[in-house]
Amino acid sequence: MRGISQIEPLSLPVRPRTPPMTTLRSAALLALLALALAAGCASSGNQPPEGTQTQPRTGGRGRFPGDSARFGGVNKVIENSRPDAPARAGVIVVANQQGASATVVDAATMKTIATLPVGNGPHEVAISPDGRWAVVTLYGDRATPGHELAVIDLAAAAPAVVRTIDLGEYHRPHGAAFVQDGRTIVVTSETSQRLVLVNFASGKVDTALATNARGSHMVAVRRDGKRAWTSNIGDGNVTEFDLQSRRTVRQLPAAPNDEGIATTPGGILVWVGSNSARTVTIIDTERGESVATLTGFGTPYRIGISRTGRVAVVNDPDNNKVWLYEVGSNRELAQIDLGKVDGVTPPAAGEDGKTGAGPEGVTFDPISDIAYVTLHRSNQVVAVDLTTHKVVGVGSVGAGPDGIAFSSLVRR
Repeated sequence: MRGISQIEPLSLPVRPRTPPMTTLRSAALLALLALALAAGCASSGNQPPEGTQTQPRTGGRGRFPGDSARFGGVNKVIENSRPDAPARAGVIVVANQQGASATVVDAATMKTIATLPVGNGPHEVAISPDGRWAVVTLYGDRATPGHELAVIDLAAAAPAVVRTIDLGEYHRPHGAAFVQDGRTIVVTSETSQRLVLVNFASGKVDTALATNARGSHMVAVRRDGKRAWTSNIGDGNVTEFDLQSRRTVRQLPAAPNDEGIATTPGGILVWVGSNSARTVTIIDTERGESVATLTGFGTPYRIGISRTGRVAVVNDPDNNKVWLYEVGSNRELAQIDLGKVDGVTPPAAGEDGKTGAGPEGVTFDPISDIAYVTLHRSNQVVAVDLTTHKVVGVGSVGAGPDGIAFSSLVRR
């Protein structure tokens, strides 16, 4: 509604001999009309500025901030995509590297629904926006590079692999995510140094964007799917992409052997873990530079940022810990020692001499503050409450679990 100053003056007929009482009544009517218009416009003025959306209530905690590093803005992405579903309603899908399989787990009960053979070297998982499809990247093994994606129908009476997507010349697919309302999958191809955009319906490669760096391993995608970043192990940097215009934008400095990567919902911050420096670099994408470095890790192997943008999870298999941080302030919230968690059963030291459950992949429930973490050495997955900083569930999966993703599909 236009403001009062923009209201066109009312055109009243001229009456030369208007009685004084009529004039007073007309003035009163005009005053009442102005007050009504002012009240209406004031109500409109209380609405968010154009282009922003307030968050619906989730879990009784009210509105969520957007990228916590800015603390003044409103998250432009609606957080709760399942307003009628209870928390932890859905399934998680885990890629089992050594088992050449994927395990589908009920997110609420942590019970296994199915374990499916998918192919050689499954590493990461992406879930379609509607929750129906899971895509598992088949990285291959040391001898044989993989070049396929396995597609799982989670809505079938029994979850099943229904097709594979052949990436052709683009070998060693690893990090993956759905964008463009599920029409496109973006996946890293480590050997070809490309971020590959695949049409999900046809299974055909649409575009392959150069990362201009070696060992492009993981990918982090902004919530709206318009920007993406790859961690480049061989060159210790990050490549940024504009997925709308399908172009490589720039490279951002990180640290040597950077692998784990995550972005805040609006893409303002990118967190990157270095396996050799044992640090996490926090990059401000608006400035194009590092703004903080976190230390004290064994190996910050995988990083995730919660759907609210409030909490960062850093999985440290060398120290057998899950680290929790407040995004924006970078304040450490907790260190969860998995060696002290009931139900977690780490094996004896393996050939590499390492012990502990080995936390690796991470995903998040879109409603409640719950993270799910794979335990590579104990063949388990745990649910971590990001509010109480406690493990609240443990489940068993296949051999060598790594990548994990949450589906909001509620199986009947």
